[in-house]
Amino acid sequence: MTSPLQRRLQRAHAELRWTFWGLRGLSRPFAGLAVVWGLGALAHHLFGAPPGGVQPAWSEALFVSYNLLFLEHIAPLPAHPVGVVVQYVQPLFGVFLLAEGLLKLGLTVFQKDHNQEHWMSILATSTRDHVLVCGLGTVGYRVLEELASLGERTFVIESDPECVFIERARQLGADVHIGDARGENVLASLNIAHARAVIVCTDDDLVNLEVAMDVREARKDIPIVLRLFDQRLARKVQASLGFQVTVSTSQVAAPLFAAAALDPDVVGAHRLGERVLLVLEGRIGTGSPLVGAHISEVVGAHRLTVVAHCRGDQGWEPQPSAGIRIEAGDGLQVMLQRERLDEVKQLLEASGALSPA
Repeated sequence: MTSPLQRRLQRAHAELRWTFWGLRGLSRPFAGLAVVWGLGALAHHLFGAPPGGVQPAWSEALFVSYNLLFLEHIAPLPAHPVGVVVQYVQPLFGVFLLAEGLLKLGLTVFQKDHNQEHWMSILATSTRDHVLVCGLGTVGYRVLEELASLGERTFVIESDPECVFIERARQLGADVHIGDARGENVLASLNIAHARAVIVCTDDDLVNLEVAMDVREARKDIPIVLRLFDQRLARKVQASLGFQVTVSTSQVAAPLFAAAALDPDVVGAHRLGERVLLVLEGRIGTGSPLVGAHISEVVGAHRLTVVAHCRGDQGWEPQPSAGIRIEAGDGLQVMLQRERLDEVKQLLEASGALSPA
């Protein structure tokens, strides 16, 4: 997790690098100004003598030429026609080159959208231990919400500039790169060399697989979470390519959908290999044998994992203390094997009817 202070320091470092990069864009206008200054000084030295006057020295010619760049005429009109033309034309060149320089500086330093790719690259290379999320659809956005709640520094790659979640992602503190994660140097520009993990969750299995393989080619040790719809493909990818985690969203969601359809008190599901663990939520009835027992007894004697406990309107407490004594009307969330669903519901309330929490 990146602390707020670290984020501010990383952002300040990126802004400083961005400003220096923007100043490099002034090299051409400044070079042009230097050339015009030198040519103006040469012309004034040769043709800048006023009527009845003497030829200006080099120091005076350089000073007059410098002032002409900024629309200041400090010397009288020369007698020679060439000198007169220089007096009128040189300020025009100076104004044009200065305007070009200021425009370039404004477009680079103050309007990052005009150089979004370069700004994202500078920002990412100033960051360490960030998470890359590829795909900002519904799943990608929900993943981003979870990462934001954990305080993780996140960069998102999204190919659709009209995606409805882009502004929401930025409001969560993520930096969004508009482009294709499969594009050349995209992953490198977002500093994958120092990233903490990569989550690939677009709506296309082949795109996800290609991006994951590109990530693995760039770094052999980085954790990859890969979203795949095809369950068989997910198993094969995890076994053959060695990705740490491969998730088939349909496989994850199916147990919960099925269990919730059969019993509305099932609020969660977790697949462990071929086995399915359910999370059951309810209130302890007055006839339940658990009334007066401690949380530790629920865990030890009844082989249940207590996920959360609630008393009255106090709200849910995750991972409650083992010493809490259960009272009638308390809410419990317990994890159990699917085969024990009816048994545990009978345990929570002797009548077999679970009061909703």
